Amino acid sequence: MIAASTSFIASVYVVFLLERGLDYKGVALVDGLYMISSAILDYPTGGLADKYGRGRITALACLFFGIGLAVYSFSRTLYQFLLAEFLAAIGSALYSGAFLAWLVDSLREEGESERLSIILGNAGILSRFISIMGAFTGGLIAEHSLELPFAAGAISSFTASILALTLTRGRGEVVEVRGRSYGELLMRGVNILFKCKSLILLTVSSFIVSLCRPSFTLTWAPYMRGLGAGKWLLGLTSSIFMATIGLGSYLGGRMTKLFGFKKSAIASILLTSLSYMSMTFANNPYIFILASIPFEIGFGMLTPTLDTWINNYIPSGERATVISLRRTLILPFNALGMALMGILSDLESPRLAYIFSSITILAAIPVYMKVSEKRDS
Repeated sequence: MIAASTSFIASVYVVFLLERGLDYKGVALVDGLYMISSAILDYPTGGLADKYGRGRITALACLFFGIGLAVYSFSRTLYQFLLAEFLAAIGSALYSGAFLAWLVDSLREEGESERLSIILGNAGILSRFISIMGAFTGGLIAEHSLELPFAAGAISSFTASILALTLTRGRGEVVEVRGRSYGELLMRGVNILFKCKSLILLTVSSFIVSLCRPSFTLTWAPYMRGLGAGKWLLGLTSSIFMATIGLGSYLGGRMTKLFGFKKSAIASILLTSLSYMSMTFANNPYIFILASIPFEIGFGMLTPTLDTWINNYIPSGERATVISLRRTLILPFNALGMALMGILSDLESPRLAYIFSSITILAAIPVYMKVSEKRDS
């Protein structure tokens, strides 16, 4: 449901901001606030999840995210957009460490930890299937009003909050750590991350990927509009992208199990780089869609691979704290990527941003090569 809430706005988000008077730099500012706020809040909220309950924090996260989307539907000015993004950032920070930590330790309790990458891949394709319907619906209702997809997303988030509060009870929690002080949990998270070479390397690789990703996510819809695509095609395209990310998640989960973390991660980076370069040659919206599909598959493959890889090195008791700390460190690079996207796109066109990202993202490959393939014992 939380995936569906963002999919409603996926095809119209940037178009909505541009039609309200912002330029690419303004879009980068609004999204940059979201990333910076999430980064600041992520680490402390991970500690809250470990101490007070991952299921409860997940439910609270969905509630805040829904409020942010609801505020967006009424926003007309830059300051209102910034408020909406800040509320959504609170929800995102609460959600990021809590839910993945709950899922990983729930699987451990059921003796399914060896199948983690496959289960994450399956979950990815299921969430994307739901997102496909949301994205296409969002594009259709946007023909009537650009505010409607945000309202639909808010309703979906509120529903997710109720489901999270109900379905996560009694599972995926590490009760013994609740006796520790909140400050102790946060400090243990820092020690775990910075004393583990593999976690440091995987975090550095995520810096590189996060720097490059906004060049596509924040430009594809307006770029297609510039190539002549209608709003209905944007909605359909968003659905296609959701499907290919889901396919990538499915493949990534199984590739990780069959070939290991390293080969799966490197394959995803190569696909993404090739796709970025192909986008620069697209001269109509349909060619652009074909060029973009490898990007979405590559990104989908990388998610279950990295989520499984990093959790091999994190103790159960501090799992949400460490996951959130990593995200706190990574998100500023996403914000920097947004700033670079805005500058490069306004200088010439998104094509310049695509070339930059196609080259830069390849730097993640030598980093992956240095990480061990340690698995759970």
